[in-house]
Amino acid sequence: METVYLNGQFIPRDQATISPDDRGFLFGDSIYEVTRWYGGYFLDLPAHAARLRRSLKETLIEWEDSGRFEEISEELISRNDLGGDCSIVYFQVTRGAAPRTHAFPKPAVKPTVYGYAKRHSIDTLACERGVGLWMVPDPRWNRCDIKSTALIANILPYQEAHDRGFAEVCFVRNGFVTEGAHSNIFFVRDGTLYTHPESNDILSGITRKIIVALAAEYEIPLTEEAVAVDMIPYMHEALISNTTGEIVPVVKISDQVIGNGVAGPVTRNLQQLFRNRVQAANPVR
Repeated sequence: METVYLNGQFIPRDQATISPDDRGFLFGDSIYEVTRWYGGYFLDLPAHAARLRRSLKETLIEWEDSGRFEEISEELISRNDLGGDCSIVYFQVTRGAAPRTHAFPKPAVKPTVYGYAKRHSIDTLACERGVGLWMVPDPRWNRCDIKSTALIANILPYQEAHDRGFAEVCFVRNGFVTEGAHSNIFFVRDGTLYTHPESNDILSGITRKIIVALAAEYEIPLTEEAVAVDMIPYMHEALISNTTGEIVPVVKISDQVIGNGVAGPVTRNLQQLFRNRVQAANPVR
């Protein structure tokens, strides 16, 4: 039976109940984090923990046990017998349950804290063949740096992309590419990587940070600069990155084929370097 974490307890999933007055349910007044377990260890769990705590700080949600995030994540893996399996841990913290009003509850209530673990494998076919992105105007709010559960502005364009046969969205704001619905986007031209700089317009992805670090370590030229839409036809490669999918080549954006329509050499190199980084993180290798 699947075990979840809810408000300080590990309980069977079918016994987990949340108040209908919870502000996460009523307003999407909550934040979340997703980490990947590589069949024996997490990859860069401290970075995920730091991002979760940053999201809590930015939303003024106070979870007094936030320092236990890493411990609880590992316990979820253990209690669900996922130690040897590729899995993810999902964690969500809401402002808590209170009568519905836009103002924060006063006095403050305890947050609702929920987490679960499940098996999740990398889509190796997508990593090999590449995927297409559907370009749409970025309709989201101006705090995309907060990992909020209020994702309707991500979901609607993503569903449109999905219905058209595309794997992800390519958001555009003021004529420049920002990111995807759940991915960061990189481009390559003449061997140089380009990606939107960290700002309120994008989520600072953990896999993105690893790619930036790998580029610096292995002397791959990288410019943190937003790419203009009218430059996309001149890009030789593109890729997306996220925790659940790692690094996936992009071979098409809407009707525009990228490069030769296959994963390019810089993307392939980054995939291998990332795989090496994952293997190096294994404590028992």
